Amino acid sequence: MPAAASTRFHVDLLHPGRVPRSWQGWVTGSEGGRRLALVTLAGALVLLVVLFAAVLPASRRLDVDLAAVPGLTSDLAARDTELRLLRSNLQSLSQEARRQVRWADVLTTLSQQTPPGLKLQLVEVGRVAPPAGASSPAGATQGAAATAGRAEETLRIEAFTPARPGGPPLIDVAQFMAGLMRDPAVSRRFALKSWEIKPSAIATAGGDQVLAISIVLTERVQ
Repeated sequence: MPAAASTRFHVDLLHPGRVPRSWQGWVTGSEGGRRLALVTLAGALVLLVVLFAAVLPASRRLDVDLAAVPGLTSDLAARDTELRLLRSNLQSLSQEARRQVRWADVLTTLSQQTPPGLKLQLVEVGRVAPPAGASSPAGATQGAAATAGRAEETLRIEAFTPARPGGPPLIDVAQFMAGLMRDPAVSRRFALKSWEIKPSAIATAGGDQVLAISIVLTERVQ
């Protein structure tokens, strides 16, 4: 006995006289191609909206940023120049501050080591350029040759002392120079180059003769 056949069908009560269709029929029916074209067009419109709303503004911002790169580069170069100038000024100020500290130490040493019979007239720090055409001795190292070619810093001290019989003026000068060379503030930086004592053309208020003393110290090679 054959099995009972079962046929499923839909009854569209809202649209009498029309055959109801499933969702597959919406695509495969007679108007499926037109519906697919409409869906494709709607998708393309959505893509265009996304393109205009997101991609194009980002592209414009990128163009603006790229156009600003040369200006930022020039600003960075200007800031770098200002930074170099500031660093150079700070180094100069630091060197000047160290020089002032060393100079204050030297003046303190001079005031402490000057004998009562010696009167300072001049304390001067200067630089003496090497003679033109002077060359370093044969066999000198590269550092010694560079040192020989630069200006030499000198400390010049001039003083007066009344002329007295015997050796007190020479003793005062010797004690003064020995005290300077013992003091670290002077001995670390300077070395004795020359000294001289001779009669001066000037005289004291009482008509006594005065001896002029000249001491020259040179900068040590660091």
